[in-house]
This record gives sequence, structure tokens and C-alpha cells, in this order.
Amino acid sequence: MNVVEIGSGLGVTSLWMAQAMKENGAGRLWTLDDGSDWRDVKELRATIAPLADVEPFVALDIKNLDYALYIQNCIDLLQLTNQLTFLAGHMDMANEEAFTAERYPFLKQPVDFVFHDITRAPDDVLDLLFLMLPHVSETASIFIDSVSTSLTGYLFLERLIGQLNSGKVPRRFLLGKSENHRRALVDLVPRRRFSLTHLIERKARPQNSTAWIKIEPNDYLPHPETLMKW
Repeated sequence: MNVVEIGSGLGVTSLWMAQAMKENGAGRLWTLDDGSDWRDVKELRATIAPLADVEPFVALDIKNLDYALYIQNCIDLLQLTNQLTFLAGHMDMANEEAFTAERYPFLKQPVDFVFHDITRAPDDVLDLLFLMLPHVSETASIFIDSVSTSLTGYLFLERLIGQLNSGKVPRRFLLGKSENHRRALVDLVPRRRFSLTHLIERKARPQNSTAWIKIEPNDYLPHPETLMKW
């Protein structure tokens, strides 16, 4: 399984997913973040200070860590280097020309699972789908954190998924500079079925939901293909 996380944060989600991959003996996760939320190194060190009493993080040199070093040290301490790769830097969702396999190695094979946790505005969601859809597997899932409990995001996704399932290609998909990329999107939309599920907590906190977009072939059989019983 080829998994991409956009927005590493403090690494909690990525480390848990990578540990699951390690225990199951399959999968690789690529996590991206420029550390912009943690440019205040003092705030970062104060936030992760409780780890000083938790194995194996007691080995962290918290007083001398910056963001990128903190993430990489956690990967090393948990022995997850075979499952998890941290890519430091900003991912410009509107920059189609920079979205290449040379810069983002996870594009060298189809992406099975995307977890997006940086922005939730409709334009940003469209940019994400514009970039990622031609690169996802025939059956794939895209998770967008916190968008379902934003009224604008919720209503936007409900309408967007309905349009995609009607074979309608959003205008944003037709504005790309690459003709091959545009053609791939125009060809893909009618051939896929898009399912939207809102995963919502009852807790009143800023991050209390995730939207799950499941993508699979527009077929009368379930995917991935398996043994069918009649």
C-alpha cells in the first residue's frame, strides 16, 4: 500500500500508521510538512517536553531539536525507516508543474490512500483532487481532515461528489497547463464511482471530523476484485 499524508503535524498520525504497516509487514507512508506551524522552536520544544518521560522518546535531545529533526528522530527511534519517509517542505497545491515524481517519489507508483490535513477550503480541496486523482490507484481513498464540520466544506463536498458521479468535470480540472493531465481527469471522472462518508465526533473541538472520499471503478461489482458468492 502506497500512502501519502499531507501535513505531518507532530507526527502522531503518521507514526501510528507506519507502526501498523510494520506490524502487518506491508505498506509505505510518505508524510510531508514544511514545519510552518512550529517555526517557534521554543513552542515546539515545550509541546514535546512530556515525551522526555516516555520510552523510547527519552532518547530525544529535546533542547536541541528543530521540527524536521524531531520528526526524523521519532522515525529512527521507533525503527520505522522502512515504513515511513518524511519529506520536508511546502507542497504548493496550485503548482501543477512542481508536482513531479522527482520531487515527490510517492508518485512513482499509484497512490492507494491520501490523508490531507493542511487546508479545508473548497478551492484547496479541488486543487488536491486535481493533482492527485490521475495518480491514485483504481480503488483508492482520500481523507480530508476537519472539512465535514465546516458548513461550507460539508455542503461543497456533498455537491461536488454528486457532480462527479454524474460525469461532470469541475472547471478547475480543465484549467491545468498539462494537456495529458487534463485528458486524464476528463477520462477518469466518468469511469469512477465516488462515495462520500462524513466521519464526525460528538466532541466540540476544532478538529472533530474527517471526510472520506472512496474512489472505485464505475462497475456493478465491488472493488478490489475478489471471490464473489452468488
